[in-house]
Amino acid sequence: MHILITGATGFIGKHVLFDALMDNRITKVTVVGRHPPSLDGKHMEEAKAAIIRKLTIITREDLSIWDYEQDTELVSALANCRACVGGKADDFSSPQEFERVSYTFTLNAARFLSKLAQSHTTQDQTDSATHPFRFCYCSTKWANRAGTAGSGLFSFEGQSRNMKGRVEAGLLSVTAESNGNMVAYIFRPGTVISRTTVTSLGGLASTVASAGLRMLPSVVTNVERVARVLVDASVGIRVEWQRQGPDGEKDTWESEDIVSWSLGLGV
Repeated sequence: MHILITGATGFIGKHVLFDALMDNRITKVTVVGRHPPSLDGKHMEEAKAAIIRKLTIITREDLSIWDYEQDTELVSALANCRACVGGKADDFSSPQEFERVSYTFTLNAARFLSKLAQSHTTQDQTDSATHPFRFCYCSTKWANRAGTAGSGLFSFEGQSRNMKGRVEAGLLSVTAESNGNMVAYIFRPGTVISRTTVTSLGGLASTVASAGLRMLPSVVTNVERVARVLVDASVGIRVEWQRQGPDGEKDTWESEDIVSWSLGLGV
């Protein structure tokens, strides 16, 4: 299986990249970004063989431009791609840059991939109908699709929650217009920290942080859990079980759902 990763230079993205490289169900990983991801560090040493065998890196100066008709190199590189993992970018120099990267980039990528999924349908109608293209989007806790975050008593991170909510709504709109060729899976982790960070605190601080991770899964979680779930969802087998709920099929998983899912993966 071939997956696309955007944002592989970020905190969550680099863990997603590592997990994708180490996952035997995934045979090819394409990374698209402004800069190549770092392949240094002890954890990437473990993935050295997979990097050589699986990884393709494509750089683009302007990630808001995804032109299906003109960018033949990218179309060719993603010809047999079946899923994308991206999202969770928050630290920008201006509101305009935040809008461009978080919203414009993500939605233009989704429209590009929807057209790519349509070409899969033309080539293999049976496979595409059974396995639509999966867009796995890492959003944020309390994302607000109505755009009203910050207007009431609970104003924490209002701008970010509204932006992520807009992206979620836009992705669901793109997939709704894809004639079943693409689906969006949305994940809303709370505060994300690494196990290395927790361990490095040492002593009582480390004990308290570890207890918080166990007791408050709806608020804080390990980056390792988030990355593993995003990669697992992109493969698309277990996600079909996770979608089934009392209110029908779900497309959004909250932080506590991510933790529950990851426990089933042994993380």
